[in-house]
Amino acid sequence: MRVSKYIAAFIGALIMSCSNFTDIQPTHSLTPNNAFKTMSDIELHLNGIYSGFQSTGYYASAFGTLPDIMSDNLAENVESLGSYRTLADWLYVSNDGTISNVWATPYNMINDCNILLSNVDKFKETKTGQSNRLKSQALAIRALAHFDLLRYFGQSYDRNSTELGVPIKTESNLDKPQRNTVKEVYDQVYADLTQAKTLMGSMDQSINTSSDRSRIDIIGTDAILARVAYYAKDYATAISSTTAVINNSNQLGLATFADFPSIWTNDAIANEVIWYVKFFPGDGYAGGDVYFAVNDRVSFKPSQNLLSLYNTTTDVRYKSYFSGTTAKRPGQLIVSKYLGIGGDGLTNWKALRMGEIYLIRAEALARSGQNTAARSDLKKLRDQRISVPDIEDLSNPSFLLTAILIERRKELFLEGHRWFDLRRAGQGITRGGDCKAPATACSLASNSFRFVWPIPQDEMKANPNIASQQNTGY
Repeated sequence: MRVSKYIAAFIGALIMSCSNFTDIQPTHSLTPNNAFKTMSDIELHLNGIYSGFQSTGYYASAFGTLPDIMSDNLAENVESLGSYRTLADWLYVSNDGTISNVWATPYNMINDCNILLSNVDKFKETKTGQSNRLKSQALAIRALAHFDLLRYFGQSYDRNSTELGVPIKTESNLDKPQRNTVKEVYDQVYADLTQAKTLMGSMDQSINTSSDRSRIDIIGTDAILARVAYYAKDYATAISSTTAVINNSNQLGLATFADFPSIWTNDAIANEVIWYVKFFPGDGYAGGDVYFAVNDRVSFKPSQNLLSLYNTTTDVRYKSYFSGTTAKRPGQLIVSKYLGIGGDGLTNWKALRMGEIYLIRAEALARSGQNTAARSDLKKLRDQRISVPDIEDLSNPSFLLTAILIERRKELFLEGHRWFDLRRAGQGITRGGDCKAPATACSLASNSFRFVWPIPQDEMKANPNIASQQNTGY
């Protein structure tokens, strides 16, 4: 299968050596067994794993802007180059290059995590605290990557579903596994996150600092678990995990109304950001698929349906996410959320933050019948986002749940959630009046097979054990 092909590519790169007529052992021959000489090599390997999050197969597109492009939050503009036409109009097929990339990138990272886990304890100088710090992050990343693959390719989000999920990889080898069930994938994800948290309780040093949260620490691990449980409808775990994050109030909390705009620049991360992915010049541009500041190209505009949800004068998110006063686009409303400090589009990707945590807990509480606590969480968020919050009667449970979902859409715009939220809620897509050329599709039924992506064609060809496990419709 293609998972195996990428492992093979790694091993092949390590084994490359020069042919020679002598019997001398090649000096540049590396294998997974001798590639790591010291613990410093393992540390560098972990850096390389994190760099995968910067790729278009992860937060530079696939789990960044693409879920909004595929939803009702954006409308394609005439300046679009059509790079995401098949995705935006739900015309994708199993040989789509973007889909193949989204399959390959997380599996590459999973393989690298497995390599780290199998090598980290081989050195005499290995200390338990250092090993725990490295292994715990690899386990958390492996869990997140498996979960993210499940979000696009799995046939269900239900915790105990026996429908097809994605192949689980916990070893770096060339096997050709079948797809595991959704339940089995969740079991592995939960196990990895639980083990990661345990290891993080005994490390040689802290993973992050107050000014640098570019690694997944125990707070980030709890936040990932909360997100996983939220999708799985495991509301008890979602509540306990979000509460664990919120109770770390000495480190993190909701950004104030005044501080919220600074989240989207690199001069400050406020106290809102749990984990961000660093983007450097040459790494790509977070948000560039929507508004590419370097060339001043607006590929997608905020939809009128989305904009109507914000109070344009009292909601700090409106002014933080959109702009009609940029020098290049005077009077034209664009998505300015990821312009960065200098307006060049270079900014870090905020992968986990407190706004999402409060909304996960609010919805989990509401769906568990704890409406008073759910209203309290919703109010705490709104008080930091809206200068004059609307007064509304949320005593009706259905009104409360609707309000939470609307707030989630407003809060997490262009952060990689909307497509998955629509699927999770069993809702279709209606794009409204601003859906026009170059777009070719303006609605998607809630029961469409397109809400589940096809397993890539080259994966099906490479692995006979998965060849009969394609998702319906492809």
